[in-house]
Amino acid sequence: MKKKDKFSISIILPFLNEINSLKKTISILEKIKFQKEYIVIFSNKLTIKKNKLELKKLRKSFKNLRYFNQLKPYVGGAIDLGIKKSKLKFIAIMASDLETNPNELMRMIKISIKNPNSIISADRWLSQRGFSNYGVIKYLANFFFQRLIKFFFKYEILDFTFAYRIYPSKILKNLILTEFRHGFALELLLKPIKMGCDIITIPATWRKRVEGTSSISIKSYFSYLNVLFKNI
Repeated sequence: MKKKDKFSISIILPFLNEINSLKKTISILEKIKFQKEYIVIFSNKLTIKKNKLELKKLRKSFKNLRYFNQLKPYVGGAIDLGIKKSKLKFIAIMASDLETNPNELMRMIKISIKNPNSIISADRWLSQRGFSNYGVIKYLANFFFQRLIKFFFKYEILDFTFAYRIYPSKILKNLILTEFRHGFALELLLKPIKMGCDIITIPATWRKRVEGTSSISIKSYFSYLNVLFKNI
């Protein structure tokens, strides 16, 4: 891929009520001059009325933004619908709460342009400051779980569970997502690896959200194990 006008990307943004973070994310992403569309997936059950009205305002401000009520539960259900609604050549999966740094997407795009058949995966463990306010217990649990995955999958990846990636659309369109809790992030990496897809990792950062509350639970943590053992 040599010309930037050939590159186009659908950016999936799962959303509950972190409206200010969503607005900031989009304002940063607007600096990216490639063809793009924003696919915002909200929850009719959990998103409050005020923020649904804010989504309507955003739609008027950004003609390349579309929003949909998710049909399947949890964050994986939002991603699953976002994949189905995406129309462009590449798909970015990221957060709308600023836990994924939108300033890093342009660097990921540049690598994707040079490697159009590869998945570009952000990796917190490659960065010296990959985790900010993550919590000691979560940090250690993440560390040991990543090593557990590498025991079964001898792939040069340090971070299998960070849902900040760029995919060629054809890869995601051909996958059937079965895990809708947080384990979806692992499933969307292990299945492509088993298909023979190439993964390129780049250093990235994570910081704790300042708006909204995390939806992760004990069952969400077990969903990673469920995905791992289903794909061994």
